[in-house]
Amino acid sequence: MTARTFTRSAFLATLVGAGMLAAAPAAHAARNADAEQYVQTNAQAALNSLSNTSVSRTQRQQTFNTLMARFADMPRIANFVLGRYGAQLRTDAALRAEWTRAFQDYSIAVYEAQLEQYSTSTLRVVNSVERVAGRDVIVVSEMTPRGSSRALRVQWRMLRSGETWKVVDVSLVDNGTEIWLAQQQQRDFLAALDRNNGNIRALMTTVQGQTASMRQRVMARS
Repeated sequence: MTARTFTRSAFLATLVGAGMLAAAPAAHAARNADAEQYVQTNAQAALNSLSNTSVSRTQRQQTFNTLMARFADMPRIANFVLGRYGAQLRTDAALRAEWTRAFQDYSIAVYEAQLEQYSTSTLRVVNSVERVAGRDVIVVSEMTPRGSSRALRVQWRMLRSGETWKVVDVSLVDNGTEIWLAQQQQRDFLAALDRNNGNIRALMTTVQGQTASMRQRVMARS
């Protein structure tokens, strides 16, 4: 797997699974205003943080990182994308902590690198569908760059735990094809792990290298 493949699938595939969707019950017709408001507020705040030129690049990055870590369930997604190899994390607390941190850094770097082009966009929630009433919802939104009439359709899979909503997957439409990001990322990571005998630390080294490269490119553009 190449670095480019990781990056593309992380976004076309990342903005925080197959089992999660496959196991979910049939969609319920009702909308969920609470989940819609959560997406509207937090996704727009993340976009706004990237376009805030009144603060330094470092401050923008810190704000964006904080918002994304709060918005998405990174530990859950980090475990999901490893598929069957995620069982290693249950018996190795140190590896679980290292992988979760590396994956979160990587995911946020991907979001930052890819969302910069939409940093002046407006996001509008247009619909939602409850898969499980009150706790499992697909929120549908449109993201339109300022000065453009072409909207990008983005869907957010939201799960509620207690009083808190978290994003666990995001879908985009690429050339007419809908891609659920976490599921695509799982397929890519599983292919890499199959080739290296399930060595999560080796995958982590690749992911950390990609994170560093993406951040260098973002800094070079600023």
